[in-house]
Amino acid sequence: MRAPTLSRPRRWHTRSQDGFTLVETMMTCVVMAIVMAAAVPTVSIVYSLTTTVQNTYEAVNQLVLASEAVTRYIHEAVASSPANTPFVSATADTVTFYSDTGKAGPEKVAAAVLTAGATRSFDLTITPAQSASCPPCTYGASPAGYVLINYLTNGTGASPVFTYTLQGGGTCGGPPPSSPTTTLATTGALTSGTAYTKLYVTGTALTVASGDSIVVGSGSTFQTFTATGAEVTGASSYIPVTSLVANHSYASGTSVYDDACTPTQVSEITAVSLDFEATKNPGGQPSGYKSMAYMFAPGYSATLG
Repeated sequence: MRAPTLSRPRRWHTRSQDGFTLVETMMTCVVMAIVMAAAVPTVSIVYSLTTTVQNTYEAVNQLVLASEAVTRYIHEAVASSPANTPFVSATADTVTFYSDTGKAGPEKVAAAVLTAGATRSFDLTITPAQSASCPPCTYGASPAGYVLINYLTNGTGASPVFTYTLQGGGTCGGPPPSSPTTTLATTGALTSGTAYTKLYVTGTALTVASGDSIVVGSGSTFQTFTATGAEVTGASSYIPVTSLVANHSYASGTSVYDDACTPTQVSEITAVSLDFEATKNPGGQPSGYKSMAYMFAPGYSATLG
């Protein structure tokens, strides 16, 4: 009888214990590379949009602050003496007036667009009345200045900051008229690079005073000249201006207008429209903000003296 034999036990191999193959690893890397290639541009766009939105918020914050500050002072605009009016001067991009801020006398407020090279800013200057000088109030040379908007994108002849509403509903300052009634005469064409002391014009005579800003043209090629006197009318009408070199060439028929309010109009201002456009960084996407400021108590009050 044969003795029983012992059988050798079988060894079972499981693939899970052997790891990944080279092909599987390569396929995984390829898939991950495709996913990353698709994700990176998306992440870049998200960051870019986030930056744009943040810059827009910061630009709008400047515009709202500037509008609220100017509006507050205009609300309290008041004459500095019985013989004066609240507003001293008003143009499309600058305004000076008196405001009752609770001090011993009304403060003199100047809001203006300032240009340095290709950069424009919007500044507010507050000058207090000299002690015990009211009425009539006198103002020294110790103003406080504040930059409210760093990179203003309007504040030009074609897109100004201020438009003024007058008693009876008229306006002054503001943008150039869509249909100009005063234009350069046939003999009034301007050549770029040439200095001029007279602007020869035709059409409706402008009510011009010395120091008024006379704007020629519109859009990106406008230029501002400063009048040295009233317009001379007659066979050859012209506006005397300070000697200024023309930045561009202007043909006859180009619009000519005065962006400053006349003294009579200044005395009739009842409200000011503000139009601000600015960006956080030079060359960035501009944001806009518009508002209207009304005077509450324009009359002089003896209690301010």
